[in-house]
Amino acid sequence: MPELPEAQTIATYLDRNLRGKRVQAVHLLRRDFLKTGTPRQLQQLVGAELTQVSRHGKSVILHFPPRRFVIQLGMSGRVSVAAPSVPPEPHTHVVIAFAGPIEMRYANSRRIASGVHVLAGDEQGPLTLLGTDALAISVDEFIEKVIAHRTAIKATLLNQAVLAGVGNIYSDEALFRSGISPRRPANRVGPDKLRTLHQAVQQVLAEAIKIGGSTLRGSDPFAGADGSVGEFTAQHQCYGRYGQPCVQCGRTLVRATIGGRTSTFCRNCQK
Repeated sequence: MPELPEAQTIATYLDRNLRGKRVQAVHLLRRDFLKTGTPRQLQQLVGAELTQVSRHGKSVILHFPPRRFVIQLGMSGRVSVAAPSVPPEPHTHVVIAFAGPIEMRYANSRRIASGVHVLAGDEQGPLTLLGTDALAISVDEFIEKVIAHRTAIKATLLNQAVLAGVGNIYSDEALFRSGISPRRPANRVGPDKLRTLHQAVQQVLAEAIKIGGSTLRGSDPFAGADGSVGEFTAQHQCYGRYGQPCVQCGRTLVRATIGGRTSTFCRNCQK
């Protein structure tokens, strides 16, 4: 579930609380969770200083020059910061212990589209598969990339090689705000509508970041690295509101499976 706003919430907290600290130990509790690099390379982080925590798309990146430690959150990734005396939550697969003492822990119960990567130098690993970050892409590049696809606009927005960071929640919200049906082929959305959509995507992401992203009901709800919940869920105008009245016209919101994901939209307001 974590998308760009949730990843940014985690990255901001880690950067604020762990930047400048040195690694004292690294514990890989599940070998197959290390997707790029070797356990030996992972152990080479010991003694390194964390100089920055950044994000690209849905990935959180810890910088230990000349190496980077990349966290792919996947469907149910949870990153937390805690004292060593606090028991780790179930399904914790990686623990990085910093001076303090304080630990960063990564837990993931479902392990779908997730894992960690140790990258050296200019190595990009999973980042090579990602397009321009959704908050950084210019309107001209956005139009050029989106209009090149014949798939439904919803599926195009979910394509991380086209636009990194947008998932099911924020694509539904942005399409609703811009009045575009998720079923419309991307190459049949005019430039003016795509400009509106570009603005809607970046606005909804920025608004969600300000209040910690979205925490949904379910078995693996998102929580920030400090355990806080995302408050943007209360501001969803479309996502998760199937069967409820449209906030614009009052008609019942419908849903359909598009690009393998369930989309909620208004047949009247979105064309």
